[in-house]
Order: sequence, then C-alpha cells, then structure tokens
Amino acid sequence: MSETILAKHQQDNTPLHRNTLPVTECDVHDATVAGKPCKAIDVPILSYASIWLRVQREAEAWIAPGGKLIADPVARNRRINQAYAQLWMADHRFQWAGLAAFASKQVGCGLLHAADNIRKSQEEIMANAGRPDMMSSADMAAADAMPAAIGGSSAYMYQQLALGNTTLFLDIYPLHRFFMLRGVEGLNSCLEQRSSIADQIIWPIKKSKLEFGKAHQAIFDAFKLITQGKISASVQKLAYHEQINILQPAIYNDLAMQGALQANQFSWVTDFPSGVAAEIKLTLSAECSSQSKSLNIWFPKNKSAKLYNADQRMRFVYEAADRFDVLLGGTSRDVLTASIADIATIGGKR
Repeated sequence: MSETILAKHQQDNTPLHRNTLPVTECDVHDATVAGKPCKAIDVPILSYASIWLRVQREAEAWIAPGGKLIADPVARNRRINQAYAQLWMADHRFQWAGLAAFASKQVGCGLLHAADNIRKSQEEIMANAGRPDMMSSADMAAADAMPAAIGGSSAYMYQQLALGNTTLFLDIYPLHRFFMLRGVEGLNSCLEQRSSIADQIIWPIKKSKLEFGKAHQAIFDAFKLITQGKISASVQKLAYHEQINILQPAIYNDLAMQGALQANQFSWVTDFPSGVAAEIKLTLSAECSSQSKSLNIWFPKNKSAKLYNADQRMRFVYEAADRFDVLLGGTSRDVLTASIADIATIGGKR
C-alpha cells in the first residue's frame, strides 16, 4: 500500500460541468432522434457527484484497499493517524487535522488498552478453570464474574472506538480534500449534493443511526473561517462537527457505550479494579503519554464526569484545541511538528 494518501487525479484541474475528455476521444454510436437515424457522441461531464466520489475513493483506498476495510482496527487506526498528519503537513491551515492526528493516535492507545484488558481477562478465566480450590460451578462463576465483566466491557469499547474512528475519517477527510481541490466556493456550491453518492461508498454505520453526507452548517462555517485566516475558530467549528454531528450519534448515544465509559471513569477515579481503566486524556505527542505536563490535557477525574455527555466532552475538546493553538504559536512548535511528522510516517509510537 502507498505511504502517501494525497493523490492526484487527471480531472482535478477540470472546471465543473466541463467535459472530462476531448470530444474527439469520445465514443460515437448510432442513435435515433425524432424517428430518424443519426450519430451521437457520449461526452462525460464533470459533475458534483463525480468530484465527491473522487475524494471519497481516496479515503477508502487508504483504509479499505480493494474495497474492504482493513480488518485489524489498530492497523486501520494507524493509517487514519497518518492521513490526518499528512493533511496538516500539506496545509498548515488545516490545524484541526494536526490536532486530529494526536486525537486519533490517542484512540489507538485506547484500542491497545482495551485489547490488553480482553487478553488479561481471558487468561484469568482460563487460569480459574485450572484452580484446585474451585469446588463447584458456583465458585467458578463467582471467580469469573469480574474478569468476564471487564473483558466484555473492553470488547465493546474496542468495537465502538474503532467504529467512531473509521466513521469520522470517512466523513471529514474527504471534506478537507474537496476544499483543497475546489476551494470554499466549490464546497459551498457542492456540499448539498454530497449525499447523492451515499449508495456508492463505504459507510461503516447504519444509515438509521447516522446518514452520510449531511450538509451541516458547521462545515460551511469552518472552511470559510480557514479562508479568512481565522484558524483557531475553524478548529472549534470542525471540532463541533466531529463531536456533535458525527461521534455523538455514531457512538456516544449508545447506551451500552455509555455504560462502558462510566465503568471506565469509575475505575480510573478509584483505581478499582487496579490497572483496568484507561486514562482519559489527549497527549500532544506521537506517544500514548508524555512526561511533559504541557502536552497532556486531562478529562475531569471525578466520578460524576461523563465523557458521553456532549457538553462535558466539548469543554475537554475545546481545551485541547486551545492548548494546541497556544503551543503551535510558541516555543513548542518544533516539538509538535516533529511528532506530527512521526505520525505521518508510522502512525504514532506505542
């Protein structure tokens, strides 16, 4: 597979509604007009839908080569991390993408943590089966209750994190690429038609839960702000779109996911069971964690905090966006740039 997601297409410089082939190269065939035989020429015209399909196919080729999603969510996540990082490196106005490279990397850390919990739970259950002190099936059930609950919750978290990560990428990466190719005027003219390709693309979530290609106002606003040089404001608009329009209906409204998140929050705050909880933070580094306090942004560590609550989560996201903006404008810029370059190359260190 290619290690560079940004691809060129022969039609990228063709004006909208213009023919994509010279007339002399188009097919000529027999036809009938008003009952009279004649010759007809089929001339392909560049449409809104064809441009949207072009950028959507670029995203799909990156994480679903051959039309099938990369089966391993961790490997797929690393490709997504690379794509966001490469977007920022191609155009530093795409500050949301730079932040998303770190955020998506953190999702990968969560995937690894959940996978480790699943493995440990399975090992504990297998070990219990060989214990000589297990006198009855009731004893076995009691001993297995905690690891089974941890394993089940972690497995669901693993599934949902992967779903949210993939769905968001297939929504928001093509938006950036369309803007790169056609500008804000083209985006404003064409966004309403994006949904017309819904039946031709990979969309990993049920349409009843989240429809593809809705023309949300936050999208218009975000890219207009980019053209105006209001970069930090554009990040906030795209963060709103990411969290409220996509991830909230995709994963956070799910009751089972809410239960898993609350269990993790309780375990994180109380450290019971010890070592099970995943820390809820964003680290502005290619690593899962950093010794530098300025590079870590924490979600509130208290029992009542709810990551699935949109208002609470948005405060956390906006804090991360503000921190990223400040650090980019200061002496930490080179450190952040080096980390994004690492993510662009290998998807992030573990």
